[in-house]
Amino acid sequence: MSTIVTIERRVQSVLLGMFAALLVAIVMAFAFTRYMTTTAGWVSHTYAVMATIEATRTDIAQALSDTRAYAITGDSAFLAVKQGKITDLLQHLVQLRRMTSDNATEQAHVRTLTTLVGAWRLRLVDVERARTRQGFAAAAALVQKRYAATAAEPILGVLGDMHAVEQQLLLQRRSEEERLRHIVSALFVALGGFALVLSLVVYGQIRRRMRHWIGAQQQLEHLNRELDRKTQSLEETVRDLESFSYSVSHDLRAPLRHITGYASMLLEDAPAGLDSESLRHLHVIADSARHMGNLIDDLLAFSRLGRKSLNRQPINMQELVEDVIKEICSARSDGVASPVRPAVAALPPCTGDPALIRQVWVNLLSNAIKYSSPRGAAAHIEVTGEASEGWTRYSVRDNGVGFDMRYADKLFGVFQRLHSQEQFEGTGVGLAIVHRVVTRHGGRVKAVGQPDHGATFSFELPIAETAS
Repeated sequence: MSTIVTIERRVQSVLLGMFAALLVAIVMAFAFTRYMTTTAGWVSHTYAVMATIEATRTDIAQALSDTRAYAITGDSAFLAVKQGKITDLLQHLVQLRRMTSDNATEQAHVRTLTTLVGAWRLRLVDVERARTRQGFAAAAALVQKRYAATAAEPILGVLGDMHAVEQQLLLQRRSEEERLRHIVSALFVALGGFALVLSLVVYGQIRRRMRHWIGAQQQLEHLNRELDRKTQSLEETVRDLESFSYSVSHDLRAPLRHITGYASMLLEDAPAGLDSESLRHLHVIADSARHMGNLIDDLLAFSRLGRKSLNRQPINMQELVEDVIKEICSARSDGVASPVRPAVAALPPCTGDPALIRQVWVNLLSNAIKYSSPRGAAAHIEVTGEASEGWTRYSVRDNGVGFDMRYADKLFGVFQRLHSQEQFEGTGVGLAIVHRVVTRHGGRVKAVGQPDHGATFSFELPIAETAS
């Protein structure tokens, strides 16, 4: 077994190491891919800056051409077209300032361009005024001297410098993009190879473990068959025990009736002929016979639980509990109405056998009233319920004598009692019936208490129930 565990741990270590390496490679590939995407974005950005530079050159050339055309023809339509190009030029300068905000050299170029364009626009205005006020000859003279074109040459020079800077950046960024593309391609090839190797290793380990698992599965099937056989034998034994318990309990009732009957007859017919000690003995016999009768009745009820099939149906728990409380409080065994009436909160419905669930409430509420009776008028019993997380939970809380939690595991056993018969009447079967009914419904029972500080008994029933 230790050798198998050692091999298993080694295999796990190898696989974990390979998965870790694969994870690292994937993370690296992802990082390089993101970096490559960012670099590609900068390449696109550089192309956009270069396109804006070219558009600015075009605006300048067009504005010069329209100014010359106006100087020659005097047609004011050329001035409108020229003014539109100037507007486009100014917008392109704003775009260049924004697009090159991360580049100090280009920002200096944009500032120079702004100054030069301002001076150049004044010269265009001079040509326009000469044509408007002095006529064709004056405007032609300025055009012939290249009055405005000369002022445009420094602008074009700065634009050329900007283009050269962007061209250099483009070369660098494209080179970086290409380098990253090669790295990412190599990483993905490595990932593919690594994944193939990992797949082969995992496949080999799976084949090796499958042979072991097949053997274990065969052994498990053998054990399951053996368990089924023993379970069937155990179920037959339990049924025999229940039948035996039922038969014994039933057969004990006849002689017990004789004992009870003759004891009663002696107490009624011959009390004068008996001394006080003999009368006391007869009372003890009668009380013990009644107690034994209660034990037999409870034992019969307990044995019937294993023989009776569940009749599951929806239960209005609010109505059922109120009915049980009314029955218990109005007719106790001593003929005296109970001074304590449990307070019942809103109870959610459930699904189960109404007769058996009713027996659960009868036992829990009867116990709560019985063990709270020493409190007198200060006794308080509270019934609550809630539905959550697939379970419907019900609780009965009292402020009675309580119990020591060290002995809580004995509460739900047959004939197990934490208080003497002299203190509180009972047979010790009620909570065993509660436990068996709830567990047959697929539920759970719990008890919490503290001596002289009351107790809380709760049970849970699954909301989505399966067949019994």
